[in-house]
Amino acid sequence: KKPEQSTGKEAERKRINKELANIRSKFKSDKLEGYQKKKYVCKLLFIFLLGNEVNFGYQEAVNLLSSIRFSEKQIGYLFVTVIMGESHELMPLVIQAIRRDLESRNPTFNTLAMQCVANIASREMVEQLGMDVVPNLLISPDTNAAVKQTACLCLLRMMRVDPKIIPIEKHSSRIIKFLNDKNLGLVTAACSLLEELSHTHGEFFQSCLSEAVQKLSGIVAKSHSDLHDYSYYFVPGPWLSVKLMKLIQCYPIPNDAIIKARLGEAMETVLNKAAEPSKSKKVQHSNAKHAVLFEAINLIVHLETESGLQVRACNLLGGYLTHKETNMRYLSLEGLCNLSTTE
Repeated sequence: KKPEQSTGKEAERKRINKELANIRSKFKSDKLEGYQKKKYVCKLLFIFLLGNEVNFGYQEAVNLLSSIRFSEKQIGYLFVTVIMGESHELMPLVIQAIRRDLESRNPTFNTLAMQCVANIASREMVEQLGMDVVPNLLISPDTNAAVKQTACLCLLRMMRVDPKIIPIEKHSSRIIKFLNDKNLGLVTAACSLLEELSHTHGEFFQSCLSEAVQKLSGIVAKSHSDLHDYSYYFVPGPWLSVKLMKLIQCYPIPNDAIIKARLGEAMETVLNKAAEPSKSKKVQHSNAKHAVLFEAINLIVHLETESGLQVRACNLLGGYLTHKETNMRYLSLEGLCNLSTTE
């Protein structure tokens, strides 16, 4: 019987207390199999998510991290991520388990461990595991794109904890090369990491500018049918396009004439597509299409010298001032205010 089937808070509380007592008694048995441990740890997690205090079962959850079964290890990591704090007395054991999974040849275990770190990374975790993530997984030729993608996001969290612990600058060229990868999931994750690194180690990653412009130019020129897995309501790669434009804005205007010309052409393409009739009446299409447009206008403001693009952007934004959606009118006014600051 589930707690939500009980009538009233008092009945629910009695039911939960009875279940907690049952789980506590089960954990005292030495004959508990992995599946049963997983089941009862999962129940504790559910009870916690209902808003109840859970003060036991931590050791059993940590023990699940050593399982060779994915489902058991997954529940163990989920419990650690949701319930255990960085100051918990069992955290050293958790870090040991994470290190084993980071060193494993199993890419699924690698990913589970990095997802846990990305959610609850503490300074102690960064100091002990940082060098396992970077050389062994992020830039290793033996890891696949999915593992590298997770490693990018894991490293992003680590850099936010303390950007000085990991000597990331010596791997700059290899991280920048992720922008050329065919796997757009990896490119998207790399954009998030590079945007953070532009603030903490900008001088070492400035060469990513040309790669970002090249990738952005290729994406905005494609139709939605060219990017089956990364199109959203007829808009090709909207999230990646926005991330690339944000990354480009982290650095000064490029001096290279070829890069500037390519970037100008990409912005021209975005404005042309924005002026085309909508391919769908659904709000998701409108949101994705205009997300790319408004970020492109921010980038045009950043470029400053492209007066032709500025005029076109002003005309487009002026047309949205009478839009029926209040948010569109607000964003249009904000875009016009930003454009008015350019010379």
